[in-house]
Amino acid sequence: MKILRAEYKDVGACYFFSEDKACKYFFKINGREAILFTNTKLYINQAIDEFLFYSGFITLIKDKEGNTLVSRTMAEPYLLEISKIQPSQFYINQQKLNSCKRWIKIPQDIFIPIAIKDSKTISLDGHTRLKAATELGFTSVFVYPDEYDETIFYFVDEAIKRKIYSVHDMEVVSSEEYKTKWDEFCDAFFRL
Repeated sequence: MKILRAEYKDVGACYFFSEDKACKYFFKINGREAILFTNTKLYINQAIDEFLFYSGFITLIKDKEGNTLVSRTMAEPYLLEISKIQPSQFYINQQKLNSCKRWIKIPQDIFIPIAIKDSKTISLDGHTRLKAATELGFTSVFVYPDEYDETIFYFVDEAIKRKIYSVHDMEVVSSEEYKTKWDEFCDAFFRL
């Protein structure tokens, strides 16, 4: 069964569902921990794997009864100035940005996966959260080293060619423009 992701919600959570939408998985995030609320016992491990792919900073997942589902040791996040983070993406979706700004309250609400290459700190994901942080007046966020695929460096090189050196240089666009400008760019790259 394929597990599909919905957007992060206003409450600092992430929602997944099965292809037929019969199975639902809601992860409420609190710092580096999450609570899973679900309407099924099917495909829970698959949903957790998907969630952790997008939320690598999470070290503990419990069910709503308080039973531990996943416990893992991760690199300790540390504060880093936002201006020192090189994006690997070009655009920010305005709708997602508005959503993030509703649930982000403090720097501890933001954890950004990074890679370090040639003394550059590269954002692997979380560009919308970075932009929200700057618009909310934060100068630093928590980052943590994460696994990555070498293709990320193609996107970084392309961002630099477009004069995108920090999240401040990224253009905020509508959802429709984001699909056209970013999603189609990625689709074309991965078709090669």
